[in-house]
Amino acid sequence: MVLLATLNPFLGLVLGLFHPRDPAAKNLVWVFTVFYGTVFYIASGSGSDSVRYAEQLWFMHNSGFGFGDLVGSFFVDRGSYQDLYQPLVTFLVSRVTDETWLLFGAFGILLGYVYSRNVWFLIEKLPRRPGLTIWVLVLAFAFAVGIGVSLNGVRMWTALHVFIFGVLYFSDTKQPKYLLIALLSPLIHFSFVIPCGLLIAFLFVKRFGLAIYIFFVASFFIAAIDVAMVRSAAEYLPLTMGERVTSGYIDRADDDYGMAGGADGQGAWFLVLNSTLVSVFVFLAATWLFYRKAHQRTGPTGFLLLFGMLIYGSINLVAHIPSSQRFFNIGEMLMIAALVLYLAGQCRVNKLDFFLANVALLLLGIDIALGVRFFFEFASVWLIAGNFFIAPFVSADVGLYEFVKSLW
Repeated sequence: MVLLATLNPFLGLVLGLFHPRDPAAKNLVWVFTVFYGTVFYIASGSGSDSVRYAEQLWFMHNSGFGFGDLVGSFFVDRGSYQDLYQPLVTFLVSRVTDETWLLFGAFGILLGYVYSRNVWFLIEKLPRRPGLTIWVLVLAFAFAVGIGVSLNGVRMWTALHVFIFGVLYFSDTKQPKYLLIALLSPLIHFSFVIPCGLLIAFLFVKRFGLAIYIFFVASFFIAAIDVAMVRSAAEYLPLTMGERVTSGYIDRADDDYGMAGGADGQGAWFLVLNSTLVSVFVFLAATWLFYRKAHQRTGPTGFLLLFGMLIYGSINLVAHIPSSQRFFNIGEMLMIAALVLYLAGQCRVNKLDFFLANVALLLLGIDIALGVRFFFEFASVWLIAGNFFIAPFVSADVGLYEFVKSLW
């Protein structure tokens, strides 16, 4: 497996997916994620975050930018960086080269580790023969924020996967180190002070399951919150966050998917429809699991269900702040995980549970399709046939999705 992953990481990924019980499978996904980064497709002039990261690398390598300049740009009023991870990794790579294959390969190391462990957290808890429904739910979890999108928006989405990693393993083991990992996610993206704050609050209120569910349901029916009131509340956020909200930094279109809408928040119709369907999924899944008393379980199922409801309901209340909607992904992934663990923990899934699980899959259909589509969107044509040895010498200037599309 190691030799195959070296010579052709894509085939190694396929082998790992066909043998998910093999202990090496998750490491094959980890290696593949790093390789994905080395042949990452950067669409010049697209406005994608990856373009900006490539420009930062070039500037740091060619302009005499030093460590003192980097330190001076952290956490200062109107400073360049409010996070540590991405600028620090970019700076370290810039000491060697301005080639983006090494930068995005480096980004893939941390992302690939936590991403693969998050997916295998669920796989390792599945029964011997889980059935197609559960497998597709695991697929939905894996593609909710996939590898390509995560490498393109490496700050936000690496922070998300690190946060999810800490929450999943803390819910299962109660080891403080996993809680600490989750709480370190703001070092990757400053905005994660919000989910971290909610996580700390949850530890004090998690025994009030009924109250959390009522809050969750009520959040869907609260009418529009006055935007001015939201912006006033933003003034109480940490300085850099408050400035970004009130000055319009967050108002810009965050084009993670390459086709999101403009400042009015209106995107392509299927993105809007998908957002609605995912919200319906979260509401129905949470309600059914609560009715089935899954929240009373002492293991990770109850923890993830309750925390997923708390974070999703909280983001519902501040959804008028542009870009806050990205935190819905946390609630979605936690709800999928809770549903998978609930179904996997049943000795025998009754007909109603099975029916509702399949309804849930229908609601997640567009989400899964988009995940697959954007897996190829940010991959170059070398993803399938290439390997680590040729990555430094090839030009990842043709997107795999566009290449396949051109053949039709």
